[in-house]
Amino acid sequence: MFDVTMAHAAAAATVATDAGLGGLVLEKAGQYVLIIGFFGAIIWFLRFLYGPKGIFRDPAWDRWNDQARREVELSAQDADAQAQAAGSHTTLHAAPHAAQSAGTAAPTDGDRR
Repeated sequence: MFDVTMAHAAAAATVATDAGLGGLVLEKAGQYVLIIGFFGAIIWFLRFLYGPKGIFRDPAWDRWNDQARREVELSAQDADAQAQAAGSHTTLHAAPHAAQSAGTAAPTDGDRR
C-alpha cells in the first residue's frame, strides 16, 4: 500500500514539474528568471517615477545635473586650452630641468625642511 502511494506522489510531482508556469517556479533556473524579472520590474517602475522626466522627479535634480555638466565642459575646455598652450611651448617646460646641472642632486624632503 505504501509503495502505491509513493508511486502516485512521484507521478504527481513529475506532472507538476512539466506543467507550464508551475514547472518554471519549481526549476532552479526558472526561479532565477522570475527573480530577475521581478527586480527588473521594480527598477523600471522606480525609473518611471523618479528617472529622467519622471512623475515625482524633483526639478532641483535637473538643475544640479545641468550645472555639473556645464562645470565638466568648462574644465574640459580649460584642459584643452592648457594642452594646446603646453604643446606650443614645450621648450619652456623643459628649460628648468635642463638648467639643473648633472652633478647636483635634487633636494630630498629632509633638505627642504
